[in-house]
Amino acid sequence: MTTSKNAYEIRTEILSMAQGFVMDKFHNQHQKWQDSTDRHPESGAILSTNDSPNYPSSDDILREAKKLYSFVDGQ
Repeated sequence: MTTSKNAYEIRTEILSMAQGFVMDKFHNQHQKWQDSTDRHPESGAILSTNDSPNYPSSDDILREAKKLYSFVDGQ
């Protein structure tokens, strides 16, 4: 038996997917940054001048959700 989802349920799922995509991307970038960052051998303090990736904002997640929703909406 198939049940149809209403618009709110679809948007909620898309928002959750967008959050997952954005957070996965952040975690991957952060891990690459940590792996490539020079640290002091004794203290472990960061020596690199490379900037770490910024933690995603709600606007970042909403932008990704709009991209996903435009696909579902067919626009």
